[in-house]
Order: sequence, then C-alpha cells, then structure tokens
Amino acid sequence: MSLVFTVALPVFTVIAIGFLAGRMKLMNLADSDALNKFVFRFAMPCALFGLTAGASPPGEEDLAIGLAYGAGAFAAVMVGYVLSQRMFGLTKQEAGAHALSSTLGNAVFLGLPIALTMEGWARPFVSAMLIEGTVVIAVLTALIAPRKEDGHALERALSFITGPFKNPLILGMILGFLYSALGIPFDGPVRTFFDLLGRAAGPTALFSLGVFLATHQFPAFKSVAGRVSLIALTKMALLPAVALGTAALLGISDPHYWGALALFVFVPSGVGTFILASQYGVYKSETAAAVAFTMMLSVVTVSGVLVVFG
Repeated sequence: MSLVFTVALPVFTVIAIGFLAGRMKLMNLADSDALNKFVFRFAMPCALFGLTAGASPPGEEDLAIGLAYGAGAFAAVMVGYVLSQRMFGLTKQEAGAHALSSTLGNAVFLGLPIALTMEGWARPFVSAMLIEGTVVIAVLTALIAPRKEDGHALERALSFITGPFKNPLILGMILGFLYSALGIPFDGPVRTFFDLLGRAAGPTALFSLGVFLATHQFPAFKSVAGRVSLIALTKMALLPAVALGTAALLGISDPHYWGALALFVFVPSGVGTFILASQYGVYKSETAAAVAFTMMLSVVTVSGVLVVFG
C-alpha cells in the first residue's frame, strides 16, 4: 500500500497540477501539444535509448512479455473491430478506430514514467512497448485508415512495414539495443546527456496529460455511453486478462516482469488514440470520451497494480 503513496500519488498529483493549470487558463491546448512534441520527439526517445543502450540483449522472458502482451492486444483488436460493427453498426473505418481505443494504452505518458521509478520494471515494460510500436500500432493504423481502391497496393504494404520505424520512440529503442549489441561503453558524458534529457520525459508527459484533460472539449458521456463502455471493458478487463493469462502459460516467473506487464495492460486508453482518430476524421467523440473515462478507471487499476505487484 505504501507504493500507492510513494509512486501513484505523486504521479496523479502531477497530472492534477497540469489539470489545474489548464482550468485556471495558465496553460492551453496548444501548450499541451508543444509539450507532447518535446516528450515524443526528444525526451522520451532519449530515455528509451539510455535504458536500452546500457542493457544486455533481450532474453527469453523479454520475448515472453512481448508475446503475452501481443496475445492480449490481438484479442482486444478482434473483439473491438468485430463486435463494435455487430453491436453498433459501425463502418469498417469506425470499427478500426474503436479497436484502436480498445487496445492502445497510455504507455508513454502514464505507464513509462511509473515503470522508470520501479526497480526492475523498465526493461520488460520497454519490451512490451517494442511489440506495441512495431506490430500493434501498424495493424491498428491499417484498420483505421480509409480503404483505397487506387491500385497502390505495394505502396500501402511498404508503408505498413516502414511506418513504425518513423516513430521516434521505436527508433530510440532500436538504436539503443544496437548500441548495446555493438558493445560500445555507455558511460561518461554520453550517459549523462541521455540521462539528463530522459529524466524530463516523465514529469513533462504527466503534466501535459493533465493540461490536455482540462482543456479538451469532451462530448457528453450519455451520447456515447454504449460504445465507450465496450471500449473500457475491452481495454481494462479483456486485454489484461488475456495478457496475464498468457504470461502464466508461458511460465514467466520474475515478479518484476509480472509487475511491468500488469502496469502496461492496465493503463488507460492513450491520448494518441484521439490524435490518430482526429487525423483520419473518424470516431473522434467516442475516442475522446474513452480517454477520459478510462483515465478515471486507471486511478484504481494502476494503484491496484502497485499494491499487488510492487
């Protein structure tokens, strides 16, 4: 229980301060966007590079974590994509956006700052992030993108393969693993630089998340209650159940890996889901409401993870 006060309480307090700053008009949505760009393009890639550059190559349990999360994500994508069409009569593109919100969690802006404070959790958390960034996001982006019948199949296939590698977070992780594999010492001013910039990622991301929640205009929950409830049930119950069940079947024994996986799957729907939905102009109200609703649920789920696994 002490970890709820030493880790979760400060994390949600930083979010609350950002929320208050937004409500008091000290920060606005444009400020949140600027902070997000700093975190996404600079601070978090440096944090991930520093984490992986000084680590040993991925082992069997790292692979098992990736497979366990992948199983949970696959179940969430399938349920979100298929069931939402049958229950609510969504188009395929709307169903893709629904599946996106049902699967993609707030790993970068909420989960990773917590994982970095917990001994032994950062490495397995990053292993799950790598699967999410290179496989899951690629699949979900393909589902939400408009269907094109223009004959450019090869171009779309290449975009599907190369798209994740344009993500600064994925590049930071991959370059860090390559740096480690080459056996180059990671110390002195090199480590200091990446540590210095990387430490800014967590608090900035949390504060920016609070500003976003305060300044974004969310729809009335009643108007989207059924769809958002299905998203929340899939994201916060089905996905964790399948992922943790798969981890048990794979024989993961390290408690740090269990804690990291639990944290990864119990974070709320990510702000990035709304950004992507907005980019394609589809399912924006439902996605925004899902971000807000699952964020409220995460106060309980994240605290619970720290109590059980911390």
